[in-house]
Amino acid sequence: MKHGLWMAKDALPPADRDNDAHTPSSTADPRVQTDGKYDWEADADRFLIHARALAGLLAHAEKQGLSSAVMTEELAKLRLNDVRSDSFDGFISMNRFAKLMRRIGKILNDEAIGLHVADHIDLGSMGAFGMAVVSAPNLDQALQVLCRYMRLYADVSFAATVIGEQEVEFDWAYSPLIAARDVLCDRAARLFKVRMRVLFGEAWEPRRVYLQRPKPKDLRPYRQALCSNLTFDAPINRIVLRRTDLDLPNVHADANTHEIAIALAERMMAERRIPDDLSIRAREDILHHLADEGPNMNETARRLGTSPRSLQRRLEELGTTYQRLSDDVRKALADELLKQTTLPMGEIAFRLGFANQANLTRASKRWFGLSPRQVRAQET
Repeated sequence: MKHGLWMAKDALPPADRDNDAHTPSSTADPRVQTDGKYDWEADADRFLIHARALAGLLAHAEKQGLSSAVMTEELAKLRLNDVRSDSFDGFISMNRFAKLMRRIGKILNDEAIGLHVADHIDLGSMGAFGMAVVSAPNLDQALQVLCRYMRLYADVSFAATVIGEQEVEFDWAYSPLIAARDVLCDRAARLFKVRMRVLFGEAWEPRRVYLQRPKPKDLRPYRQALCSNLTFDAPINRIVLRRTDLDLPNVHADANTHEIAIALAERMMAERRIPDDLSIRAREDILHHLADEGPNMNETARRLGTSPRSLQRRLEELGTTYQRLSDDVRKALADELLKQTTLPMGEIAFRLGFANQANLTRASKRWFGLSPRQVRAQET
């Protein structure tokens, strides 16, 4: 049984369906670069997170002794230097925020920075969404609020609670277009545990935690911050609870506050729209299925509810093709896996949908002018 389910639309908007009479827009798409290549970052930057997310990172960096000059420089590199981290209604690129967390983590030599940043976040600073969680009568209602209104804080791809006979699963995921999802997954999982303990008692523990991120080099911070039963490289993020936990009363429950927060959250939901255009969804589909089948335009079109001909035409209107889009997706993922993980080359070739490691080597030389091992060594 599922409750509180929200996920991105499964059907294309009417304008994106197969329609031979479709008229191309006369306005050039700003995501198409002058060299004709599709701008990966432009699509990734359309996924947003509340500006106050920065406050936790800034607080952690300051506590660790990072100078304000270094932080200011890093913020400027990612065009986040003008953001007000105390804003209650501002949003920033989740992609750039995740990259900033990862960069600060490297400076501090802290692979688990997402876990540590979560300890500096106050649910009360999350507006109506946070107040609705804090004031919920029990854990069951708190989970429903999380699933229903999580988008008021961050553009997740989906969030759902699945209730079984003995266990409850809280699932969520971020768009695969976001390069540094690992730190976002860590941060969200730790935040979940910390806030559940605040609301439902310090003894509360998840049964298992699954994270959609590569296995870290040092597992100790994860076992301490989350639980001992951990799974990495999971297809989605999942926190498993006991079904009996649903009845746990919230020590901070407030019926009046909860009613007001829910009413406000409902009004705000109409104003928040997760990116849902054809180009983004095509790239996400390619990423999701690279290891299973490699780029396959017919299958991508089928899953997006359109025809291969219409899909190709729409991409051509954006100044790209399915083949070029697939190549760009593979290149970006290769860059991520080679530089940010220690995965074996054979595993990377598999994840990119290549039949063998030799194909990965040829592609790497075409993309980067270097072999995969040289790309990794250069980053090191």
